[in-house]
Amino acid sequence: MLALVTGGAGVVGKALCRELLTQNVCVRVLTLPGDTLASALPKEVEVFYGDVTKPDSIKAAFSGVDVVYHLAAILLSTKAGSFDFVNFQGTKNVVDAAIDAGVKRFLYVSSISVTYPILTEYGQSKLKGESYVKAAGDNGLCWTIVRPTLVIGDGGGIEFNMYASYVKRFPIYFLPGGGKSLKRPVKSADLVKGIASAGLSEKSVGKTYALAGSTIISMAQMAKVILKNAGKSHLMVPIPWWIARRIAVLKSWIGGRPVTAEQALAGFLYDAVPEIDSARCDLGYNPGNPFA
Repeated sequence: MLALVTGGAGVVGKALCRELLTQNVCVRVLTLPGDTLASALPKEVEVFYGDVTKPDSIKAAFSGVDVVYHLAAILLSTKAGSFDFVNFQGTKNVVDAAIDAGVKRFLYVSSISVTYPILTEYGQSKLKGESYVKAAGDNGLCWTIVRPTLVIGDGGGIEFNMYASYVKRFPIYFLPGGGKSLKRPVKSADLVKGIASAGLSEKSVGKTYALAGSTIISMAQMAKVILKNAGKSHLMVPIPWWIARRIAVLKSWIGGRPVTAEQALAGFLYDAVPEIDSARCDLGYNPGNPFA
């Protein structure tokens, strides 16, 4: 069996490549031209270079492929239209290339943020990607969608890393709404196993799974864990939402230049505690506590 991993040179992508190799799956990676991170991939991995936003550049990578793991996406941007261009149009191009090449299985890595009551541009782009993947089932593509929650560990988890950096940066830190929103973070190693299984299992065809950890924790509690592990005892100050939305500096503290204020605050506003029983049943998914 040959698996193609788009975005396979990233942190999660590299770990997925290693996981698939342990399951005796041959692995090919599609990554951007000039991506130096590809040099860190296992030597058994075949590397193709192309840009998912440029259809002609990626077609060759799909030849002979049995299953596509579509990870390529952008998580952070302040450039208008960039999420739709990469995360939706790029996904459309990947799905079309897979169908043209006769690929039978397709695993799409979406995001738990598509379940938020009000979507950011990132969430909208991912949800549109999901819709296109599902529609491809009419063309014989056997799809599966996974929605990771907040990713922690192994150098990955951009959003968590930004949050951890924020709460550790100053002796006093502000949390919108007092950090009461609940999360179910997932350890990177558990996420990778879930993604691998979802793309290979016959039970997962036509299904969507949340891939989360075993522990439910509030943003405020998470901050305390982060600070404890760092040997710090900073003071948290809760601030009302109407103030949080108007303090531009808070956006820069939490996310920095690549993040809009909307995206920086979205994680504080909505809970993300999905059930994982279906993933446990179908995929043998058994995640642990990412903070243990």
